[in-house]
Amino acid sequence: MNSEIGICPATLLVDPMQADAAAIAAAGEAATAAGFTDASVWSFQLDGLSGTNLRTHVLEAALAWAGDDADAAEAEAEQYAALVAAHGSELVAAVTLAPTIADVDRARQQLDALARRVAREGARVCVEFFAWSAITDLRLAWELVEPLPEVGLIVDTFHWHRQRGGPNVALLSSIPGDRIFYVQIADAAAEPGADSETEAMTARLLPGDGVVDFAQFFAVLDDIGASPFVATEIFNPSLVAELGADRAAVAMRDAARAVLA
Repeated sequence: MNSEIGICPATLLVDPMQADAAAIAAAGEAATAAGFTDASVWSFQLDGLSGTNLRTHVLEAALAWAGDDADAAEAEAEQYAALVAAHGSELVAAVTLAPTIADVDRARQQLDALARRVAREGARVCVEFFAWSAITDLRLAWELVEPLPEVGLIVDTFHWHRQRGGPNVALLSSIPGDRIFYVQIADAAAEPGADSETEAMTARLLPGDGVVDFAQFFAVLDDIGASPFVATEIFNPSLVAELGADRAAVAMRDAARAVLA
């Protein structure tokens, strides 16, 4: 397992969707002050982080590949290729926010095209699953990407725990370790929130404060030989408001290091 831990700077913002450039820059500075060097960055926040020393290891997130507009998918592939070239990013996250994918074969072809395009600039594509999207769980994510040898998976420990049926240890154990490109760390409360998206964006816990079995999860990754990029993704605006971005970044760092030890 990689020893260096990255961060999603958006988690250091009380209102990540509406934050202005100054707030985004302050989040980036808080992350670097806590010792983070690599980040998983929402593409629309790149400008706000341009004056910080954070490296954009991961770009988030390509969406058009899963839709029915081939021109939009091609344009987005070009957009992310340009961003990879500009920022030296190693990974591009791919997700869908839609509740269904109308044509899985077409989506897979467009995902493959995205991966091939950004590969020319030195990056790889990885797909994330979460409960309110068409890709609700690890099984669906793996079925999508397994035929595409250059595309990998993101496993977010919050979504891993909350996925349909709970943690799928047997399936994870069967996936080649080199197909796990990126792991996001956050904990989950014992009881799920009433709305999965709201909980995921506002009520994640520091690693070790909830019920995710990190020891089991990372033991499986070790067993399959996975060596992913690892970053905190702890969306909890109340925590940031209470501690401030600087202290919240330190808390995220320390909690993540503890469960990785």
